[in-house]
Amino acid sequence: MRSYVMTADAAPPRFIAWGELLWDLFPEGARLGGAAANAAYHAQSLGAQALLVSRVGADELGTRALGELSARGVDVRAIQVDPDAPTGSVRVSFENGEPRYRIDSDVAWDRIAWQSELGASFQRAKVICFGTLAQRSPLGFDAIERALGHAPADAIRLCDLNVREPFATRKIVDHALSLANVVKLNENEVVTLARLFDQPDIVSWLLAERAIELVALTLGARGAVLATPSERLEHPGFPLSSTAGDPVGAGDAFSAALALQLCQKSPLALCLARANHYAAHVASHAGGMPSAATYRLLTSTD
Repeated sequence: MRSYVMTADAAPPRFIAWGELLWDLFPEGARLGGAAANAAYHAQSLGAQALLVSRVGADELGTRALGELSARGVDVRAIQVDPDAPTGSVRVSFENGEPRYRIDSDVAWDRIAWQSELGASFQRAKVICFGTLAQRSPLGFDAIERALGHAPADAIRLCDLNVREPFATRKIVDHALSLANVVKLNENEVVTLARLFDQPDIVSWLLAERAIELVALTLGARGAVLATPSERLEHPGFPLSSTAGDPVGAGDAFSAALALQLCQKSPLALCLARANHYAAHVASHAGGMPSAATYRLLTSTD
């Protein structure tokens, strides 16, 4: 298992997110989103060199998505344009303050293809962040596996499960876990995985049976847990700075912040605190990509 407590790298790490770029359709209007796009945006905001591998349609929504994400600083050169399938969208509603999603099928990001020119980017990657949604088609299975085959042996392969019914099949989740060395999931996903794999203690199972090096379990407003084969750390989370926000994208923000702290070889307790802190910042604002311009990084003395 790699050590997470070493001297920090000087150069900004290359963070590659693979998966959805889409439009979140809220009752009040559309906002740019998608778990992979959110993670790339937050990694870029926190100082990484972020590249998103995704696919949009050759339509007005796709053009808008590319323009907006590029304006936010994310490298969009690996986002493919599909001549046939439309840009993806998700209808977002809230129940008891928690988001619910209706995800369109047969859209452009279902058809992300491996392209040989991506190899050089993956060879330089410090982090590759991916989930399960972009693997809901056979094409998605093959493409992400080929991409990870080009990554350095010591790269962080972060699977942010992002399980969404009815796409959470055992085959898809099993394949995603087989490609990861770090896994992030939430309480609802623990329940889903326990059912899919008939395991009463998912965190312990991931560490012992699936050889995952680090598991991050987010608990919403109650913070999060980090677990390795040798230690388990808990953090109660941070209060929100505003009640006008929503939790959309907070988990993606947590993943990006955690991965970058691991790249910097921060102690695990500081990784956990900083990831919680940034997720609370995002949850204090509306939508999955609020500006990080006013965010102050939590220091080890805070």
